[in-house]
Amino acid sequence: MLNIYDSINLPILKKELDQLEISLKDSVSGADNFLDEVALHLINAGGKRIRPCLTILSSIADFEGLIDEDSEIVKSDVITGGVSVELVHLASLYHDDVMDEADKRRNVESVNSKWGNLIAIVTGDYLLAKSAEIAASLGSTIASLLANALSELCAGQISEVNKAFNPNRSLDDYFKSVGGKTASLMSTACHIGGILGNVSNETLSNLVDLGSYLGYIFQIRDDILDVAANVDKLGKTPGQDLVEGIYNLPTILAMNDEVVGTAVTKKLGQLLTEEDKTEVSDLIKSTNAIKDSLKYIDKYLDLVSQSTKNIISPQIRESFLNLSISLADDAKDVLSGL
Repeated sequence: MLNIYDSINLPILKKELDQLEISLKDSVSGADNFLDEVALHLINAGGKRIRPCLTILSSIADFEGLIDEDSEIVKSDVITGGVSVELVHLASLYHDDVMDEADKRRNVESVNSKWGNLIAIVTGDYLLAKSAEIAASLGSTIASLLANALSELCAGQISEVNKAFNPNRSLDDYFKSVGGKTASLMSTACHIGGILGNVSNETLSNLVDLGSYLGYIFQIRDDILDVAANVDKLGKTPGQDLVEGIYNLPTILAMNDEVVGTAVTKKLGQLLTEEDKTEVSDLIKSTNAIKDSLKYIDKYLDLVSQSTKNIISPQIRESFLNLSISLADDAKDVLSGL
């Protein structure tokens, strides 16, 4: 399981994320006891907080000094920006679990399973509203960036749902959807951090690209884990994409396999029983689909490396690289179990 502190390896990260955690909880507390409980459910369950980490790192990308545990270089507005980004992500999880009919998220009972779909949807909307309120307090530029990211996230999600149970889903369709539903918010997290940290225009441009590339790595990693990881590593039930008819990267690649591609494709395009899901998962794992998916991760790793070359702070540059490599290694680890 990915450990964000070890992955990024930046002395001030724990201190800043501790402050973010307090601010995140405060941002959704105090309206109503029941609403507080539901809104805090996934926050209290923990999470990697990758998107706020990107905001924090991006804000100090141009810092020229040594960053140590006592450095006071992250502005309070940056933490606020990280909260607004994370709330959008959390809202998407509440909504996703309704669409997926999931019963588990982050190793706890999902909100929709515990309180029902209506409560999950309305609470997700509440988190989006709080995010918008917080973003507006940071200025129209930040609010506009976050609104645009939300628009792209929804478009990516709709594109994916529109291709559900379609065995003809193409790689172009897949990457278009990922660009919206995952990469856009990570890119925006970097963009917001860079603006609030007053980095140079050149650095800001690199950060926007960097966040997007990390988004693709993260999603492909998630796809690989969904096919090949166990529930403890994944934090939710594996094989959920197959059940929902969402044919992710390994599945698309397996459908094109010369040996078992036809067998995989014949099973898809319909609701799967638990037995069918296991059979298809085993077929996918018998191909080179996982290894070929990792090649795409390696491609984006190269792009991350290129995007970090002009970042002034060597520690921040290294932190971004460490994170990308850790995400990749998390996906590569499943190969040992195949």
